Amino acid sequence: MKTKFFGLLVILLTISVIPVAEAQISFGEKAVQKSVEVTINSAGDVHVRHVIQSSNIPKQVELVYGTVSDIIVTNEQGEEQQFTVIGDNNGVLIMPSNEKSVLEYNIEDVLVQKDNVWTWNFRYLETTSFIFPEEVDVVYANDRTVFLDDKKGITCHGCQMLLEYTIDEPKKFKI
Repeated sequence: MKTKFFGLLVILLTISVIPVAEAQISFGEKAVQKSVEVTINSAGDVHVRHVIQSSNIPKQVELVYGTVSDIIVTNEQGEEQQFTVIGDNNGVLIMPSNEKSVLEYNIEDVLVQKDNVWTWNFRYLETTSFIFPEEVDVVYANDRTVFLDDKKGITCHGCQMLLEYTIDEPKKFKI
């Protein structure tokens, strides 16, 4: 009698757990990203560009958080490729391709300007390069000063940071 009860319990648990486990399955495998480049212009507009390794199966790419618009996927020659938007612009499923894919989109509502300081609480767990406007000389990453000098930007690995910068701020050094 105990074995029948135990067997029935195992069957019921299996039936109840399967739907929960299936809900966690994502479409396609995670894409291998060769590069992620975030370009910010002087008006605070943000453009993101991912370069994704070629694959013979569909690959999923998580988008940088924000209000996403103008999503496009092309190959290296600029020819459009097939893709599917996942959820509410949370990710993109890129169809198989024999060459690298380039995913591009714009993000709004991520940069906040207060007292001439632009701020972005950024989190994207891939190596990410940030390209800033020419007028930016100093960037703050998690309250640490980064002097750009003649560089165009910074790179962040497994990136989670509070990014801050100002435009046309005069340099002042104490000696």
